[in-house]
Parts: sequence; structure tokens; C-alpha cells
Amino acid sequence: MEERTLGNYDIHDAAHLLKGLKETREKLLEVISDIDTDDLHYKHSGLPSIGGYLLHIAQIELWWAKTVLLEQNLSESDKEHFFFNEDQKITAPEDKELSWFQARLAEARALTRGYYNQLSDVDFRNPTKRAILEGKEVFCSPEWVIYHLIDHESYHRGQIGMLLKLIAGKREKWDHFNTPYLSL
Repeated sequence: MEERTLGNYDIHDAAHLLKGLKETREKLLEVISDIDTDDLHYKHSGLPSIGGYLLHIAQIELWWAKTVLLEQNLSESDKEHFFFNEDQKITAPEDKELSWFQARLAEARALTRGYYNQLSDVDFRNPTKRAILEGKEVFCSPEWVIYHLIDHESYHRGQIGMLLKLIAGKREKWDHFNTPYLSL
């Protein structure tokens, strides 16, 4: 019999959702594990590239961790390092390999984990974290923020999976199809 839980109940409350966040990331990394650079940057039907979605996931997690949880502004260095753009479109630099995107995901996650690992159970559920969402001031609990990060990453993981299926059906990936005799 297989059992699935979010962990030992003797540890603090944030650890349970952190385990969910970790599992979400593991599934994302599994989905992209075999992607090549062409597919990473391929744009299908006006949708963002898979690289764009990966960077977006890292940017959003960094934004929530720094500006909401840690109550700090994003530095110019952060904005440059994570390629934030003012028009808030999901894009990515096309000269980067998968490892670059994985590094950004890992850096944002380390900041998130560091915050939650030192958080008390009382503070975990207390809605004291201020955010401006869709022009409205909202107070969020750290518990809600981690739930939102799981939801956000899962949503975009689904889009990435869909794009991989669309790309596989749209592009010829084998060199022998690109010979003058077989590609007309």
C-alpha cells in the first residue's frame, strides 16, 4: 500500500506546504528534463516560449518572496538578473540554455525556503503580508502565499506540458527528415 502525506506532524506547519511546493517543482523539472534548446525557445501560435514560462515562474516566486514576505524592494540587480521587463509580458532571453532557467528557479526557491524555514506557526497563518494585487491592497498570510505559489507553478507547468505536445506535432525533430529528398 502506498501512502501519501505532506510529512511528519511534529514539525512546524509551513513544512507541509513546503513539501507540496517541492513536489510541484520536482514535477516541473521532470517535464522539462529532456527539452532541447530549440524547443525551449520555440514560440507556438503566439504563445510564450517554454523558457518564457520558466522565467516567469522564477520571477513571480522572487517577487512574492522579496516584496511580500521579506518586505523588500526588488533591486536593480534582481531585475537585471531575472530579466524583469516593464510591460510584464512573459518573455525570455533566447540565448540562454535550460541550466540558466533552472538556476533562476533554484535561486528564487532558496529565498522562499529560507523565509519559511524560520517562520513560526503563529506567523504562518497571520495575514500581515501586504501586497497590491490588481490595484487593490490585500493582506495575505504566508500560508496563502505558499498555496498561491503552488497553484501558479502548477498552472504554468500544465501550459508547458501542452506546449511540448504542440511543438512535438508541429516541428520535425529528426535530421533525416531535413534531407532534400524527404522534406518537400
